[in-house]
Amino acid sequence: MVYKEANTPIHRMNAMPKIIWAITILILSLIFDNPVVLILLFVATIPPAVFGKIIKEWSFFVKFGLFFIPVIVLLNIAFNHNGEHILYSLGYDLPFFGSPVITLEALFYGIMMGVRLLVILSAFAIITVSVHPDDILMLMLKMKVPYKSVLIVSLSSRFIPTLLSDVETITDVQRTRGLELDRGSIIKRIKNRFPVLVPLLANSLERSVEIAEAMEARAFGENKKRTFYKELKLSNADKLVSVFIFSTLLVGIIARFLGYGIYEYYPVLSPIELESIILGVLLFSMLVIPYVSVWITYNSSEPLAHGGHQ
Repeated sequence: MVYKEANTPIHRMNAMPKIIWAITILILSLIFDNPVVLILLFVATIPPAVFGKIIKEWSFFVKFGLFFIPVIVLLNIAFNHNGEHILYSLGYDLPFFGSPVITLEALFYGIMMGVRLLVILSAFAIITVSVHPDDILMLMLKMKVPYKSVLIVSLSSRFIPTLLSDVETITDVQRTRGLELDRGSIIKRIKNRFPVLVPLLANSLERSVEIAEAMEARAFGENKKRTFYKELKLSNADKLVSVFIFSTLLVGIIARFLGYGIYEYYPVLSPIELESIILGVLLFSMLVIPYVSVWITYNSSEPLAHGGHQ
């Protein structure tokens, strides 16, 4: 899934507050272990997907994360035998595993680590779908990252979508010529893909030569002072939203420093305290309010910011 242009309040927001929002969720999900806080952090990523009308694209990343949760749980209960509440014990030793014991604590810990992964994937899925790659690169330039490094990242970010498009096109062409790609054994299917790989490699090499010739024709690297067709500017609303989201991060860090949001999984699951529930609701509200305000303003008058590509 890649960026798709759309006329929504989320797409038209400047890239800066959205990236700060995603980084805030990333840091908060890493410093807090409390299940309530982690679950509410995930729920906080849903409204932007709804307001941005990217539920379908967002759900693709979420399903990808859900696929890994059972893997994380299985690995945790296989190698982590801590906890006092034993759910299952094999009773004899196995090579490399010892005596397998499944505990309630290890099971619950694995589930919550999967939720943490889901939170991170969900937040950055919104960035991937709603922020144009050029806007991210412009932010990198604003941060004084060398232009050549930014160019490499730009070309790399465009490579995979272009490659996937070429695969789809070449596959359709080969099928019209009577090539059966999805029949037979696995080995035969792999062999049938070779007629796709050869033209795909040829197209990729030809495209790289064209890019090099275009850069040379434009005297790339001769002038150190560069100008840009589009300048990424922060409006007052963008600055206000960015400060509000950054304050959410500060509130979370201070709360964690003061001992709130801590949860003990071992040796026994600790009870969920009221303070942790209040903290989770507070962080959830502070992460959602900026997007709600942008959506209300967008639907009542004009967009708060014009960061998207129209």
